[in-house]
Amino acid sequence: MFERFTEKARRIIFFARYEASQDGSPYILGIHLLMGVAREAPQLLHRAGIPGAQVRQIHDTIVPGKLPRISVSVEVPLSSESKKALELAITAAEQCGSRTIGPEHLLYGVFRADKKLRSELERAGLTEEKLKAVLKEVPEEGGEPQMGFGEQEAVTCRSGIGYDLHRLAEGRKLIVGGVELPFEKGPVSHSDGDVLAHAICDALLGAASLGDIGTHFPDTDPKWKGVSSLLFLEQVRKLLEERSLRIAHIDAIVITERPRLGPHFLAMREALARSLGIQPEQINLKAKTNEGADAIGRGEAIAAQAIATLEG
Repeated sequence: MFERFTEKARRIIFFARYEASQDGSPYILGIHLLMGVAREAPQLLHRAGIPGAQVRQIHDTIVPGKLPRISVSVEVPLSSESKKALELAITAAEQCGSRTIGPEHLLYGVFRADKKLRSELERAGLTEEKLKAVLKEVPEEGGEPQMGFGEQEAVTCRSGIGYDLHRLAEGRKLIVGGVELPFEKGPVSHSDGDVLAHAICDALLGAASLGDIGTHFPDTDPKWKGVSSLLFLEQVRKLLEERSLRIAHIDAIVITERPRLGPHFLAMREALARSLGIQPEQINLKAKTNEGADAIGRGEAIAAQAIATLEG
């Protein structure tokens, strides 16, 4: 069935399964397919007047409460509406003379198959007439549209770097990558002092040309006192979605003498990925020591560096 789907269309279905698992849903629903479209073909929705942030709002309307997350290793089946959406996508491609099924066809299928979702999309300004006009622009030779609406738009890659350092003090919690680690010292900070999350925030903001963490979450604002830095990542994620920017990859290093971080990397990647709405496989983590040199080497501080790559 999927051999005619373009790579981008397959990735949309892959991410739809991920979104379903995050909601604790036993089925991949139409809204999850739409979330996949928003992630893999944001320009398609953006040019239709539906930014990523609005898709998230529609999601929260349709899925008001989340059940316990399902492991991404568990196979989540398609709902009856989602199966119908794929069938309609195939039919739409055939009617347009396209040999392959791309994001435009999937969006049309989701719109037609899921009545509740269609109502929300229509309220947001999307109509069947707009979608039909879009389908007419898909290349007849079946070439894979890169950014939607049948146009070959270049993907722009943007990179940003991030760095953070905190002094360590006795009797404070040590939280790294959203995970609390058993240790006698923790960071001195206005928030929870998660150096890894802070470095990633700065890298993402830098790649998007949106300033730095201090601009958005100043330590002079009591609102951010003691909060989890994962909340910072969620806020940055919304800023990226509003600009139709997608996180392609994050690479980060945590520099500390103790404790050992390697055994906790899996939990960190999962926590960070949940906050950013990406797959854990899109995050790479490393740990280094300073071999006894300077404040980090003496166990007086902890630091992190990160590089983030965005597409859009």
